[in-house]
Amino acid sequence: MSTSLALADMTTLDILSATEEFLADCHLRRLSSTTLQWYKFTLEPFAHFASADSVVQVTGISEQTVRTFLKAQSCRVGARRVNHYREAISRLFKWLIVEGYVTTNPAQNIRKVREPKKLVASFNEAEVKALLAQPDQHSFIGLRDYTFMLLLLDSGLRLSEALGLTVRDLDLATGTLRVLGKGNKERLVGFSRTMERHLRRYLLRRETALQRAERQNCLWVFPNQDAGKWAAKGVHMRLKRYAQQAGVSRVRVSPHTFRHTFALWFVRNGGSPFHLQKILGHASLDMSRRYCELADIDFISCQQELSPLAMGSLAGADSRRVR
Repeated sequence: MSTSLALADMTTLDILSATEEFLADCHLRRLSSTTLQWYKFTLEPFAHFASADSVVQVTGISEQTVRTFLKAQSCRVGARRVNHYREAISRLFKWLIVEGYVTTNPAQNIRKVREPKKLVASFNEAEVKALLAQPDQHSFIGLRDYTFMLLLLDSGLRLSEALGLTVRDLDLATGTLRVLGKGNKERLVGFSRTMERHLRRYLLRRETALQRAERQNCLWVFPNQDAGKWAAKGVHMRLKRYAQQAGVSRVRVSPHTFRHTFALWFVRNGGSPFHLQKILGHASLDMSRRYCELADIDFISCQQELSPLAMGSLAGADSRRVR
């Protein structure tokens, strides 16, 4: 139990304080900044709703309180956001149970709202080529942007994973990246021989640029103009500019669209959903299966070509006569 909570009166812990303490505990557990922002974004509206409804103490929050909040939100936001609220509230109360402040989870018996299945936006080949043609590769920043987009396409990294790469995470000899993903889980992700050549060219230019700026101690693979860590907002701004220049408007040009594009092309070219799960760092196969559905793979043809009879020595069994 955290020190601040241990000193609090367990019978008078209000929902706003509980939310603050939970966020502080998440910070102490070194959850990613993205996760912390997600908890803050989803829990604070509920805390203010419950307080305004005179349900101040956490012990007074019931299943009906949560249901009323989710119903009110469903009139404003989509099903996915409603499910995010439900999930965050459930995690908060699981934590409160562990800390000894409540004995039940009011969100436990509330089912998820059914989310509509939307097609995952991805780039076509013409759009990829148009986007890659925009950065001015004669400048270091332009080459950085070009190499960054190539790496997203080649590896399917999340934005935070790509921005968090340091030079020590690259192994050009084996063609692998050591990536820190969600939940601070490390995994190895490969890159192609073509990507290796682009990385070698980029790293040479990067070294020269950092020497000129007297910032040789910078470890980030993709630094900003001041040799610090490139911010996500900066990436989105650059991609938005390239999208306008390239005339790409059919789909949203974002790092996540590059990730989707990698995943769809991977399975369309015969990649296994099990391998895709490992590459993308997904906890389950659900999203990988979704990519397979969207890729419109001809599973009947796959079965006809890859069955034991088609592939093995059993194929000649039908030629034997019955005696």
